[in-house]
Amino acid sequence: MTIPTHARKWGVRLFKVALFLLIGMGVGRALGNPEIYVNHEFASTVCNFIYGDVNAETSYDTYFYIDVLTVVSITTAFYLIFIILIRTAKSK
Repeated sequence: MTIPTHARKWGVRLFKVALFLLIGMGVGRALGNPEIYVNHEFASTVCNFIYGDVNAETSYDTYFYIDVLTVVSITTAFYLIFIILIRTAKSK
């Protein structure tokens, strides 16, 4: 009896991870390049704070970090909303 229970729990966990990754890929694809939606002066300020110097390499690294942080934040919000919707639909 414990094997099916563990398999079901692992299946649910695998589904949640796959759902998070799919939402993340969709959000990342929809946002596009971070140079488009991130203000250059903000990125330069963050770059100067992190590295102490603003050049091309550190600037691109900063854009990458800001992009990853933005995508993970938006993905988490969409994921939580989706899970809440699934739970409410399942309870009815």
